[in-house]
Amino acid sequence: MQELLRSMRHRMTWTNARMLLRMGGVSTSHGWDQTLKKVTESGVKVDYGKLEDCFVEHLLCGEKYTKLYPVDPALRDAIQTKIANASVGTSPASASYPYLMSEKELAEGTGDLNVVQVESNEDGVGIIYSSVLWVKTREEISFEDFDHPQDMKNRYEEVIGLARKPVQMYHVVWMPHHRDFLEIRVDAPRGIIEADIHALHSRMKDEVNAWGVVKLEGSVNLFPAVLPFYEDATEGTVTQMTFQTTTGAIKDEKMPRRRRDADQRTEAYHVAGKEAVEAIAIYRITVEWGFAEDDLNFIPSVTLGASGPAGAQSKDPLISGALVKNCVRASDYEFVIERLGKKAKLDS
Repeated sequence: MQELLRSMRHRMTWTNARMLLRMGGVSTSHGWDQTLKKVTESGVKVDYGKLEDCFVEHLLCGEKYTKLYPVDPALRDAIQTKIANASVGTSPASASYPYLMSEKELAEGTGDLNVVQVESNEDGVGIIYSSVLWVKTREEISFEDFDHPQDMKNRYEEVIGLARKPVQMYHVVWMPHHRDFLEIRVDAPRGIIEADIHALHSRMKDEVNAWGVVKLEGSVNLFPAVLPFYEDATEGTVTQMTFQTTTGAIKDEKMPRRRRDADQRTEAYHVAGKEAVEAIAIYRITVEWGFAEDDLNFIPSVTLGASGPAGAQSKDPLISGALVKNCVRASDYEFVIERLGKKAKLDS
């Protein structure tokens, strides 16, 4: 149980982990430390198998940068058979799956892609790869760590340190049962830079092409979904958008979702500003949805972003992938991909 909780803490925000724990029958407290203490001291019987299944489901879909590659439906069976017969290696990552490697193994980890498991469910079948990436993180340093804490408190509101940490990542090659797009889902933990995400995608794409079963070319361009998401006021909540105006200004507007009606599309400042110019060219947008089930609030989201205003205004603007976040369950992820497909008109 402790290994599972350690792995969840490494990979998930407390907000998402709290929901997953409750789905697995674990009564949570205030934050990780209090919850761990409660589980240890209470001696309550936890449905360990269910909790582990929930965690594996999250590994498949949580915090992923996804690219969709069109494939001939006639190749679906061959692709899924290739995936199902994939050979799992003998790396430390595969030995510990679905749990986190030890601190020593993490520190010695490399960027090599290791097949750690083949997973399947009612939505499709996929190979899970693991790799280790050193990510720069920002951490608050307690004033009590200094020789003269009060002096530090008098001078600063907070002290932040930068640290490089090894992060174990899980990437997925997924062939759905009901969509004609092979998905490559690269882990996108906080702190990873965009260049690393695209580099990992290229390596994963090469892995698939080396199978000799299917030849992946360019991923689906998702830019056509941006404006439909913005214009459809019934489609989730827009929490952030970046755009250029006809006057040449670049605006980045963000609205944390603290009220039910908090939507950047209808926010007073945005509406007034839009009316003052001829038009706006949106090239980055984040949409999130809210579901309430069994007293739990799920808020999956998708972010689509072109390379910048020049990319959005070019003759053929391109968004090669989507950042899908806060998917605690596979059903959250499937919902987001379905909505993305509708807006990008991938069914037509």
